[in-house]
Amino acid sequence: MNASTRRTRRMKQGLVAVVAMVLSTGLAACGSSGSTSSSTTAASAGASGAASAQATWPVTIKGDDGVDVEITSEPKSIVSTSVTLTGSLLAIDAPVVASTPAKQKDEKTDDNGFFTQWSKQATDKGVKAIDGTEDNLAQTVAGDNPDLIIVAKTGQDSAVKVVDSLRQLEVPVLVIDYGSHSWQDVTKTLGQATGRQAKADSVIQDYNTKAEKAKSAISVPQGSTSVFTVPGDGTKGANAFTEEAPQVQLLKDLGFTIAAVPDSVKGDQSMGERKDIVQLSPENVQAGLTGDNWVVIAANETAKTAVTSNETFSSAAPVTGGKVQYMPPSSFRLDYYSALEMLDAVQKAYPKAS
Repeated sequence: MNASTRRTRRMKQGLVAVVAMVLSTGLAACGSSGSTSSSTTAASAGASGAASAQATWPVTIKGDDGVDVEITSEPKSIVSTSVTLTGSLLAIDAPVVASTPAKQKDEKTDDNGFFTQWSKQATDKGVKAIDGTEDNLAQTVAGDNPDLIIVAKTGQDSAVKVVDSLRQLEVPVLVIDYGSHSWQDVTKTLGQATGRQAKADSVIQDYNTKAEKAKSAISVPQGSTSVFTVPGDGTKGANAFTEEAPQVQLLKDLGFTIAAVPDSVKGDQSMGERKDIVQLSPENVQAGLTGDNWVVIAANETAKTAVTSNETFSSAAPVTGGKVQYMPPSSFRLDYYSALEMLDAVQKAYPKAS
């Protein structure tokens, strides 16, 4: 019996257990979303050291759900249950065979629901879009016979509520909180998990080189800057980005001073206890976005109209003073590809005077 046959048999056995669990308790009760571990992954913790070009196995990584995940050999077939993390897997040329798509197809995605910044790479590698519905995710994932499963701890693409059912497949399941780590640290973690540390270091160094060039080419605005998104048409307020957000980290690296979100307006930080976003109700938008400048992340035409026409935003000093800049839709989630696009957008928005 070869390794593939043994793994397939284990998956079938695990799938039987999943079905039994669904019938007896329901998948909704199987989450581990209550975990609030804030420790960095083993890959992030070792990021300051030189990464080895030659991977050694087995490797154990502490996931952001607090679980130590042992990966016994180099993965050959990875399934990502997070469309956000799929981009980082593609950037390091990891063998991702399938991914859940974004829940909504819009200007940020292609026809498969994959983000446009890495859509071509996904197509070239033949990555399949799979159903990400929680009540059948384990069965769907099992069909692709993976040897590593990637799960996001937070965000709309998180499958952490059903991570126990995924682990019934007897395959390593690594949970990553992309909302609390920079995209670079996420990339390093995935590099260690897949044996592609050297590739992870390479793409990060490429970004760093381009970021240094961008920093010398821009004129950072005076005063502080608030960074946020406008959900929908703006009638529900805004999502302010904290210093935990990768987009904010990018701007800080370029020299921006980021305005803090006052504690007085902080309410429910939803989407799985995310630390990178604070939801602001309409009445708290201007009280929460205190920066002299505004940077609107993932700004489509609807968001731009809301900022300029909806009184929730339009009477604020950055709007009346012409100190608002808009980042492209791809900046909604940062990975190597979208970080480069955001760098380009910042350079266009804040060019150095000639």
